[in-house]
Amino acid sequence: MKLGDIAGFLAVFITMMSVSSSPHPIILILCYLIHETGHLAFVKLTGARAQRMSVGGFRLCLHYDCSRISYRKEFFVCAGGIIFNLLTAISVIALPLRENEGLTFFILCNFSLALMNLYPVATLDGGGIMKCIAKSFLDEARAERLCKRLSFVFVFVMWLCAVYLQLMFDSNISFLFISVFLLVELCFS
Repeated sequence: MKLGDIAGFLAVFITMMSVSSSPHPIILILCYLIHETGHLAFVKLTGARAQRMSVGGFRLCLHYDCSRISYRKEFFVCAGGIIFNLLTAISVIALPLRENEGLTFFILCNFSLALMNLYPVATLDGGGIMKCIAKSFLDEARAERLCKRLSFVFVFVMWLCAVYLQLMFDSNISFLFISVFLLVELCFS
């Protein structure tokens, strides 16, 4: 992890803590760490190489090199974070713990993070999964083009749904914000 990445992480953490006195920012960061730990575990299991971890765009990101492993193994590296979030949420639900707001938030964050990352967009884990599947049928250049085009389609559909929900039901603006963020990230990646 580079010094700039650590500084970015601390800046996000301090900002989240100053906005809220509740434990929710810490729980959210814990869910992200669980997610990235899942990727790291599968990187180690498959023989891929972890390169660095960074903070940016309201998220943590583990950068890894899968060039020396099969697409099947790369699929599991991409899905590792999702698997860990789902296993964590299910495990906590199964424990005989007294229900409280923080625990409920922890479970929902893990499920939400897993589901959001399943979305087939190149900058999310679902995009990596989609790319692994495409690479097993197409050459790498065609797979990249297909995944980029499909990513734009899926983000555009997400944005349309977010705009519709915002206009019709005055829903939470976070869905709209996420769709715009993903669209901008796709344009500059």
